[in-house]
Amino acid sequence: MGGEKIGYKNPAGQVVIKPRFEEANVFLNGYATVSIGGRWGMIDSTGREILPLKYRELDYFAEGLAGASLDGKKFGFINTAGAVVIPFTFDGVGSFSEGRATAILGRKCALINKKGTLLTSYKYQGIEEMQGGIARVLLKNDSPDGVEQSNFWGFIDANGREISKLNCYGHDSKNLGNGFAIACVKLPVAQQTQYTDYASALLDKTGRVVIPFSAGYNFDSWTDKYLQVKKGFPHGVVDYTGKVVLAPNFWQITDFVYGEDGKSLAKAFTSEREFFYINREYRCVEYNRVKCPEY
Repeated sequence: MGGEKIGYKNPAGQVVIKPRFEEANVFLNGYATVSIGGRWGMIDSTGREILPLKYRELDYFAEGLAGASLDGKKFGFINTAGAVVIPFTFDGVGSFSEGRATAILGRKCALINKKGTLLTSYKYQGIEEMQGGIARVLLKNDSPDGVEQSNFWGFIDANGREISKLNCYGHDSKNLGNGFAIACVKLPVAQQTQYTDYASALLDKTGRVVIPFSAGYNFDSWTDKYLQVKKGFPHGVVDYTGKVVLAPNFWQITDFVYGEDGKSLAKAFTSEREFFYINREYRCVEYNRVKCPEY
């Protein structure tokens, strides 16, 4: 095994890049990272070296910049020509998204822009990818075993401003990636039910509360226009202003799937076995001999 070399084949099984690498990753956006002797570089789809094999660590390009390290200890960013754009001064870096990336120093994370300017201090235990002008940040982790429900999160905007620092609870606090985020807080024991132990609110990227905790919703899934919600056990649907589209009276609302005729439909269950079909506007449609309810 130690003497084997790695190359690349096309979908037809033809060798297009001869085996010469000791390690090689998949192609992404026309480039792949490859290694010989513990040194990484980058090639294009013809096998031509785009970046020389001189890096101890090398990531893929994202928005024209790739995280890299020459010694495996200090990291920065290079461009597609291999020029250093952000010096190798960090203990770790993430990939750029919407012009922002994570920089690590010690065990803390900060947000930087494409000039390497710090937009926050090094105070977070983690910063996720910027999407829709929002990034979820890990404020603290009270779990010694890394169980995500014990993590507490907040949200920052593209300028590094905290739009929510509510110690948002667990994996149900999410950045939806469309300019909105779901913030969850754990309920006092006296307010917990058999269905949930937390309450949710919907925030926009300015931090404005669009749907408050007092609405009593927990958010289950979402599309670009609508959110499925649970109020206790029953399921319903609201839009991003909080307007009720389907009152939370349903036993279950399934994910949308495409039928053989190309229609994208979901099932809205009124009981464990009874249901009707709804389209992506959450309107009932008669389909497969299932009629709409009369109400």
